[in-house]
Amino acid sequence: MLESSTKFLRCVRCGSKLELDVFKVDQEIEKGILECKKCNLIFFPIIEKIPILWDDFSSYLLLWSKLGGFSTAGKFG
Repeated sequence: MLESSTKFLRCVRCGSKLELDVFKVDQEIEKGILECKKCNLIFFPIIEKIPILWDDFSSYLLLWSKLGGFSTAGKFG
């Protein structure tokens, strides 16, 4: 994700601008967090250059494999 693209992103709950906290950057932001200061404690992760603007991130994780993500079933333990 390019840092310049953050000016187009808004909170899915209130429509406010999001603040960026970068964890890993190469040519693009690889990992980070977008935060809505107005909603207070609403965070949107950036995973492998993709911002996940999902209102309920735990629901996103439950649906992840159905949305095209890989399944980790049977890989641990």
